[in-house]
Amino acid sequence: MKNLKIASFYTMLSVMPTLLYAQEKVTGQVFNKANEPIVGASVLLLEGGKGTSTDKSGKFELNANKGTLVVSFVGYKTRRVPLDGTTNLKIQLEADENVLEDVVVVGYGKQSKRNITGAVSNIKSEDIVRSSSTTTAGALAGKVQGISVRAKDARPGRGAAIEIRNMGSPLYVIDGVAYGGQEGTDWVGTQNGSGADIFNSLNLEDIESISILKDAAAAVYGFRASRGVVLITTKKGAKGESAKININGYQGWQNLTRFPTMANAKQYTRGLVEAAQNENRDPKTVYTPEELAKWQAGTEPGYQGYDYYDMVIRKNIPQRYINANVTGGSEKSNYFLSLGHLNQDAMIKDFNYKRTNFQANMEAEVLKGLTVGTQISGRHEGTQDVGLPGGDGYFSSILAIMKNRPTVGPYANDNPEYINHTNDFPYNPALFSRDIAGYKDNKYLAGNVNLFAAYKTKFGLSAKGTVSYNYTNNKFEGFQYTYDVYRYENNAYKRTGGSDAGWRYDTTREIVSRFAQFQIDYNKQIGDHTFAGMLGYERSDWDRTYKALGANPSNNYIPLLRLSELNSLADEWAYEARAGYIGRINYNYKGKYLLEVLGRYDGSFKYYEGKRWGLFTGASVGWRISDEGFLKPLKFVVS
Repeated sequence: MKNLKIASFYTMLSVMPTLLYAQEKVTGQVFNKANEPIVGASVLLLEGGKGTSTDKSGKFELNANKGTLVVSFVGYKTRRVPLDGTTNLKIQLEADENVLEDVVVVGYGKQSKRNITGAVSNIKSEDIVRSSSTTTAGALAGKVQGISVRAKDARPGRGAAIEIRNMGSPLYVIDGVAYGGQEGTDWVGTQNGSGADIFNSLNLEDIESISILKDAAAAVYGFRASRGVVLITTKKGAKGESAKININGYQGWQNLTRFPTMANAKQYTRGLVEAAQNENRDPKTVYTPEELAKWQAGTEPGYQGYDYYDMVIRKNIPQRYINANVTGGSEKSNYFLSLGHLNQDAMIKDFNYKRTNFQANMEAEVLKGLTVGTQISGRHEGTQDVGLPGGDGYFSSILAIMKNRPTVGPYANDNPEYINHTNDFPYNPALFSRDIAGYKDNKYLAGNVNLFAAYKTKFGLSAKGTVSYNYTNNKFEGFQYTYDVYRYENNAYKRTGGSDAGWRYDTTREIVSRFAQFQIDYNKQIGDHTFAGMLGYERSDWDRTYKALGANPSNNYIPLLRLSELNSLADEWAYEARAGYIGRINYNYKGKYLLEVLGRYDGSFKYYEGKRWGLFTGASVGWRISDEGFLKPLKFVVS
């Protein structure tokens, strides 16, 4: 019986290779014209969707009986290889000169970097994501010539402001859609959903490139471009590319790198005594020698001093970010899906910022030459602040380090149950808590949908139409509590002040942006002459509804607004509308002599009726001297 079992086992082993062999395995290697292996090339079976990618030797293997392999890689032309029974393939990819040549997004189109005559700066995705900034503007700091980035304040998530050549805030164009709106914030730090706000809330991992248009290059966007234009292009997948999943993130810790060193109690008391001596006053009226000696020793209770920097500024505060995206495509379509989450705590207690971004970019060739697509994005964003007096409680917290004396503690008799009546008690760090001072919270929910259709003919003519709808909802809730401060006198705690002016403030904003655009492009090459032209029309509007309720509650415990406690009511509506006709002509001869003429006939709500339209033009010329014959000996150092 034992021998029979062994024989059966050997029989199974001998049959298994035969069964596995029936699943035909195709192997191969992908290389370029120089016979160098291409690492990471996509190999996709057109029928069935199976796919893989090449290893470090350019090799791949795939189970397939028949069909067609689609082989692609960035910078190379996609190649289709029919399976004819050959199981070991050698596939050579041809370089795509149109892809390898650096292409830059400009107003209403793309141009080869070699042929740009206007003032245009460009930054790619790999340079943008190498930043721990929570805002897009912050990620550009120090990376683009002629751009200055200024932080509005130090609170988490607050957007930085971009200025091009220090001329003010530019126009923001995301995936071809221009965003207007009212910039800035109100007294509690609430944004208005402007282009700058949307730009700063983008997920860095979703950005493919950013172009900065300056001077005449920006004229195609009309009078709004007088301070420059920022063009943002989000990522998309590649046709014929198998699905790729990318997950990345980081965990960081924040600390202040620089801050003035404040005088401690020992230095402070000695300085007061020396100042009195220098002014010919009796130093004993400030501190007696016995008191001064106790402060200098710093060992007795009541004479040990207080470090307000350590009370206000926390160390090693976390900042976390994670992003996951999926990209890929088939023969006639591509997609990019992304989800990211950011969480930043502040170095000051109870200040926080959170943001979640979603991006979905898809396009497909539904008919020969006709491509349709969409870009859908959404975000949920929230800030939490402490309800300190004034609009910027974060700055008040920083200011407290300078305003408080190192000889006076935050609590009366060092008892945490009683907040001390310091010389400027609204800046006492003992108040810097949501449980004591209250809260100021902002929440944003935003969504954007772009739809486009593009048709390209064989003779150089193409047309594209785009519509966009953007919606932002903002809710602010603020509640500033009343509180008491005390002094410890005669072995008793005595209320000597505080805040009796508590308030409750609620606002709601709904912001809608609509955009529509149609443009026609034509490109033609006749011998050594290359012509390109563009005509377009676009219109957009922006409206905001705003409602606000303010009250003085009778206590700190019930956040509900009551009619009897209301002291303010606001109901506002704002509207903006614009339209424009756009044109551009490009010409080059032998790629050496370049000319660009562009213009826009622009209309805006900002001007009174009958005077709402204006013509904005620009022109630039270029000479690629490096292509001249007399510079050929220097072609290795001049380009």
